[in-house]
Amino acid sequence: MISPERTAQPASRPPGGTPVPPSYHWLAHLRASRPLRILLLIGGLSVAVLLTATIHYIVSMRERELAGAERELSTLNLSLAEQTASATQSVDLVLTTIIEQLKADGIATPEDYVRRMGGRDTYQMLRARISGLPQLDAVTMIAADGHLINFSRYYPIPPVNVSDRDYFAYLRDHDTDEPFISEPVRNRGNGSWTIYLARRISGPDGGFVGLVLGAIELSYFERIYKALQPEDDGSISLWRRDGLLLARHPMLPDIGRPLGQGQFLKVLEHAKSGVFVSAKGLGDGARLVATRALADYPLVVNVTRRLDAVLSEWRIQALTIGAAGAVGIAALLLSLWALARQFSAYEAATWAMDAARRAVEGREQAEHALRQSQKMEAIGQLTGGVAHDFNNLLQAIGINLHVIGSRSDDERIAGPARLALQAVERGATLTQHLLAFSRRQQLRPVPVDVAALVERVSRLLGRTLGQPVRIVTEVAPDLWPAMIDPTQLEMAVLNLALNARDAMPGGGTLWILAGNRSVGAGPVEGMAAGDYVVLRVRDTGTGMPEHVAARAFEPFFTTKEVGRGTGLGLSMVHGLATQSGGGVELDSRQGLGTTVTLYLPRARQEADAPSAGIAAPPAPETARADAAGIGEGCAVLLVDDEELVRSATAGYLEQAGFAVREAADAAAALSLLDHGFRPDVIVTDHMMPGMTGLDMARTLRARRDATPILMVTGYAEDLTSTAAAQEVDLTVLSKPIEPSRLVRSIRDMAAVEG
Repeated sequence: MISPERTAQPASRPPGGTPVPPSYHWLAHLRASRPLRILLLIGGLSVAVLLTATIHYIVSMRERELAGAERELSTLNLSLAEQTASATQSVDLVLTTIIEQLKADGIATPEDYVRRMGGRDTYQMLRARISGLPQLDAVTMIAADGHLINFSRYYPIPPVNVSDRDYFAYLRDHDTDEPFISEPVRNRGNGSWTIYLARRISGPDGGFVGLVLGAIELSYFERIYKALQPEDDGSISLWRRDGLLLARHPMLPDIGRPLGQGQFLKVLEHAKSGVFVSAKGLGDGARLVATRALADYPLVVNVTRRLDAVLSEWRIQALTIGAAGAVGIAALLLSLWALARQFSAYEAATWAMDAARRAVEGREQAEHALRQSQKMEAIGQLTGGVAHDFNNLLQAIGINLHVIGSRSDDERIAGPARLALQAVERGATLTQHLLAFSRRQQLRPVPVDVAALVERVSRLLGRTLGQPVRIVTEVAPDLWPAMIDPTQLEMAVLNLALNARDAMPGGGTLWILAGNRSVGAGPVEGMAAGDYVVLRVRDTGTGMPEHVAARAFEPFFTTKEVGRGTGLGLSMVHGLATQSGGGVELDSRQGLGTTVTLYLPRARQEADAPSAGIAAPPAPETARADAAGIGEGCAVLLVDDEELVRSATAGYLEQAGFAVREAADAAAALSLLDHGFRPDVIVTDHMMPGMTGLDMARTLRARRDATPILMVTGYAEDLTSTAAAQEVDLTVLSKPIEPSRLVRSIRDMAAVEG
């Protein structure tokens, strides 16, 4: 803020000095003149009031226009729904009357139904039933095996069996008194569309006797809808409750298919009718839609109008009123501008010095942030690449160790193999920490009750840290759920707590604090504005010097003695927070303790019940216990550019009974498939030279090849969360994977495909 002494300085340009901006003089006059401040305040308020009133009036006009159109469409929709229900009910009444007559005649078994209803007198009765109902094209009696017993359209009965139709299968398998509306069927002769209203005939014991079926001409409804079409831009349509289009005016060539987004089905989940705006309509722009479900039948009637047509008159009025308001606002602004011209320039020297200082500070901050970001990104790329290669090596080592253990009952061989497998598992944990820092670990974010997690972790720490460390937890009573991977978050809090314990060798206090916070630009570089759950872990330990704190999040950087830590704890915490869409802050002062603050993105839905905690890893299994003979009769195409991994995996799978063909890259795999090899499952790596495993999967799916694809990858990225992986329908497992799990996954995928 500029002091009065500075604003009182002369506004002229000193010899050799910097020109004073005019805005400085305007501010000086504004501070000195109370009437001018009042005048500008009144002018500003007048502009705001006029602008607000104009916008409010235009918006209220639009709402009234929409409300009127909604009432009109709702009224017409109600009338059409009643007519549709009446027409359908008339057909249904014919069917129920026939069923009641059958029961009165004592027809209780499928044999009685076929024997007594197949004559010409029944045909004449059916003909009489459909007279006077223009919407009813035919009535059919159907036996329990699906063949026609009698038909109002022809006699003798044509040899037709309808056991493959949707209505027959449903009513045969469901003992229900409700009618069934079939999918529309097109008459190949005249091109008209028909739906069938079917009812089940049940015996006294509930057994299936047969069906009675009414064929309803959909053109009947189209004629009604054409006569009552609301406007030239309007449409009326009849739908089945599962979203299939049955009839529409104006007509569409898509009868019998689900169209659009089915938004009306979501509306009808909560009410029998409603009015809403469909943003896309059926390809012709936004529409105002009135929808209503029939009470007794699974049918829906929709009446729509194009939103542009509904609001056409409102637009003209809005433009007129907006132009008038704009003229008034322009006049007020012109008056204010005329008053503002009374102010001269600001004092040049102060403005220039402040601007230069801010520019230098901003540039220094930007350069520092850029250097730090580039350094962390480079380290992240390096660790991600190391993790990928290390995972491949662990995969080859682990599979060969399983094979060694499975081929010998000698504990002198099996024992060291088990110990080596434990080392492989520790190596896998190490790569997970590397991936966490590089923000490429596989996360499973869900809404998490952070309060429950803090309580659970504090109980665990109370048993782990011992008496010298006092644990204090403070959780806001209305704490939001966080969108985070709960297992990784629990590991992060445990890591921070153990670091705090090591920083308090003589004991101290450990705080775990949780609260809500809405941030603007974000207190952490690169973090977006929004709502966050803030989780703080604070200690009263030794703290860190500034140069140590600056490198605290770098992987493998540690000040602990050899054997006390890997230097990956804080880097894992940093990677978890940033990959989850949040951030992390470190505040450490030597001799005063350390505070690590995690910003966790707020979840918009309630958290699930908390899990029991971090599960212990399963004990290693031998290949002999779970793999012997499981792959018999199953052909596998194994694609991996790493010869060590490919050879070890192929050997293990062949030992398990699989028939394995190997390919060193995607091109070789596609060549094998092109030459007639048909595997039951394709097992592939992701990162390969030339074409990646995901690109190969896309190619196969583009060829309509539905062979199950299992991607076993050490690639440092969560492929399961990408749209591409979901698009091509594949299963992803991360290296190193336990061979028994690999075998079971292949067998399960082959069984599903078979």
